[in-house]
Amino acid sequence: MNAAWKAGSVVRSVAGHDKGGLFVVLEPVDRDFVLIADGKTRTVEKPKKKKRKHLRAVSAEPMPITVEAKPINAELRKYLKTCEQKIQEEHRCPSRMS
Repeated sequence: MNAAWKAGSVVRSVAGHDKGGLFVVLEPVDRDFVLIADGKTRTVEKPKKKKRKHLRAVSAEPMPITVEAKPINAELRKYLKTCEQKIQEEHRCPSRMS
């Protein structure tokens, strides 16, 4: 199984009404689907079942979660906010010096 589909992996939606959003994989469902949550619109209690082909991995640092100890929504939001800031910093172009 690809590391991007393990519990705790951070992914970005590339299709659907949630396109562009960051999510954490809570658990793989089967070969084609995973359960994802962001702590806001998709909570840990009611995760989104999403096709893997509509998601892209964005972080090599997975959030440490297990099936027995799922994170609370506030932890998800905080972690995803930190990931989004890191992504923004990585894509920021260095300023030109004259």
